[in-house]
Amino acid sequence: MKKLFSALLLITVGILFRTTLHLGPNIEFVTTSAILAAMYLGGGYTVLVPLIIMVATDKIIGNTNIYLFTWSAYILIGLFSSLINKKFLVLSSKLKVIKGIGMGIGMAIFFYLWTNFGVWILDSWGMYSRDLNGLIKCYLMGLPFLKLNLVGNLLFIPTSIFIIEKAKAISGSLSFKLKYYFRAWLGCLLTKLVICG
Repeated sequence: MKKLFSALLLITVGILFRTTLHLGPNIEFVTTSAILAAMYLGGGYTVLVPLIIMVATDKIIGNTNIYLFTWSAYILIGLFSSLINKKFLVLSSKLKVIKGIGMGIGMAIFFYLWTNFGVWILDSWGMYSRDLNGLIKCYLMGLPFLKLNLVGNLLFIPTSIFIIEKAKAISGSLSFKLKYYFRAWLGCLLTKLVICG
């Protein structure tokens, strides 16, 4: 139930940042949601969370046939994140933030390469020639979007991991204290029952 709630929270934040809280082209929370789902939820959440965000927001804001590349990019980002996460399951909070930053940079570059290839291959406006020069021009024209995607990832991913790790530490500490106090109370109660018996 906790995982489902967390997944719904990631989906909600992702939808908000692609619609009402939209900060600019390619400044999004979708990559962050995929990475967080891989790090903290695992399983099918790594693919479902970003895919649901994309499907829902594309229904709201619209899209062209480039969705074939954007949706598949986020499916692959979820899968890549899951594979990378398996190698680093037990890390300190600080190392998780550093790993998240590295994943955010890598995934932004992958998204840029994959979706710009899609723009070139699906070019229905005739903006790019169907040769290597056209592909290079397409990648050059996409650089500002890569920059913004990197900015978003470098803002959202480490901040999100930091908040989650702090929340886990606080709840873990609180849980430990509650267990300790409950055991102490139970011990006192049993002692009184034995003594007063």
